[in-house]
Amino acid sequence: MRYRLGLPAWAFTGWQGHFFDNQPSALASYARVFNTVEGNTTFYSTPDKNTVDQWQRTVTDSDFQFCFKLPREVTHQQHADIALLETFCRRIKPLGANLGPLLVQFPATTGPVQLNTIEQVLSHLPSNFRVVLEVRHLDFFRQPETLRPLLEKFRAGLAVMDTRAVFQGDRHHPEVRAALHDKPDVPVWNQVFNGVLFVRLLLHPDKSSNESYLQQWVNRTAKALSHGCEVFMMIHCPNNQHCPEMALEFHNRLRRQVTILPMLVPWPVPQQASFL
Repeated sequence: MRYRLGLPAWAFTGWQGHFFDNQPSALASYARVFNTVEGNTTFYSTPDKNTVDQWQRTVTDSDFQFCFKLPREVTHQQHADIALLETFCRRIKPLGANLGPLLVQFPATTGPVQLNTIEQVLSHLPSNFRVVLEVRHLDFFRQPETLRPLLEKFRAGLAVMDTRAVFQGDRHHPEVRAALHDKPDVPVWNQVFNGVLFVRLLLHPDKSSNESYLQQWVNRTAKALSHGCEVFMMIHCPNNQHCPEMALEFHNRLRRQVTILPMLVPWPVPQQASFL
């Protein structure tokens, strides 16, 4: 069963003592519960060798996978910094089997007329690295066929950013206001490319606003798994505080349809427990 459940980070101040015990480290504690993570910190800074080595030692002999976002200098400026991209790839390569698909996220300013820019970045990634592409320019959603040749050429998945719960829920909630400016209001892709369903699901702090969207994704995930797809479900919320409990809710709902899935371990995490 190729199902992975994760959060946008493995450490958040509000999680310690409530969801995770952070022993012997925040990553080790997190990895006893979840088997993947969306590594957003690499968008802002490329980790050094010692940091990557420490991450590798923490998850060695496990099935845990890091899904790192490419540096912003590669995807969010007019000319991609290819030298930095090559450095970044060399740094994370030692993670080996613990390296999941890289998230190659382009901003709303990168549209179909910049396809060559996207192709340039993808072409400089090692051929043995897995990739999921995220686009935000609305013309891609109007003309999805423009992406298909690139996705097929590089055997890439297409990341789904679902922000409907926040944009269609209570916009006056204090935790939501910043997210309305920071997150994209884009359509939800229905297609699955190259056998990978990679979902970034942004949920509302008010649980009642999430009901229909959670169930839709439970149904889609169960269907994708039944067809042999690999699923990465990344649960987001506006300030990260509620992500673990929302992920637990998603997982418990999915277990009602995919009964072979194990329960998540109880929180705070006992050191002897394992989800992997």
